[in-house]
Amino acid sequence: MVHYKTHSYSIAYAEYGNPHGFPILVQHGLIASIKDGGLFDRLTRAGARVICFARPGYGESSPYKMGSIGEWGQLVAELANELRLTKFDVLGMSSGAPYSYAIAWALPEEVRNIYIFSGIPAMYDDRVLARWPHPVTKNADLAEMKRLAHGLFFSNLAAEDRVRNDTRDSMANEGFGIALDFRLRCMDWGFKLVEVKQQVVMRHARFDHGVPLASVELTAALLPKATLNVEETDIHFSQETLDAFFDSEIISRLPDRM
Repeated sequence: MVHYKTHSYSIAYAEYGNPHGFPILVQHGLIASIKDGGLFDRLTRAGARVICFARPGYGESSPYKMGSIGEWGQLVAELANELRLTKFDVLGMSSGAPYSYAIAWALPEEVRNIYIFSGIPAMYDDRVLARWPHPVTKNADLAEMKRLAHGLFFSNLAAEDRVRNDTRDSMANEGFGIALDFRLRCMDWGFKLVEVKQQVVMRHARFDHGVPLASVELTAALLPKATLNVEETDIHFSQETLDAFFDSEIISRLPDRM
């Protein structure tokens, strides 16, 4: 575990795989930990350098109150410069999707491809938001969102689940990371998807009840260069479907395999 520190915040990140391989920057989901590097074994065995960033409030990252999702792109731009990354791909999983777009928007020359696995849609857009099946409070108070996160995810956890990396890191700072995500995802992102010019490859399950396909289709239409691959399942996440996405879309596009 490594930290990038400034005078006002610290971002934790973890690296896996070949330190000289082509970099893939991972933007994690809502309940997640950057310590769970085994999720990306397929990529590391293919020679990739996988770098996972913990968003504000998750795990050991400072509970820094970003004003928009676009601000994450600026923070990662600083970190990418620190790591001397000149060209890389971005992988966004579920709630990590908006933050992946933000990185691509902030670093148009450095980001090559964007890969989105079961991604949260563009909820800043009212047409997309109309397709969202869950209650939304725009401009929500962080304290209110912390209470919501606790009630939804942590109030009835079994003891063995509480010690899992993804649970512990998501619960850090009283669930600040989840609360901030809930607040920012349906506000103005600070940029529009039409400004994201890179190729975007998206995977989504047709019967994903948590993130409806209709909202994802509208999101794909907002992106200038998006390919949406729809699977005839209801699986939002599993290791098997994630590995299949790596095999079919990412590994074959790694530079050393071109």
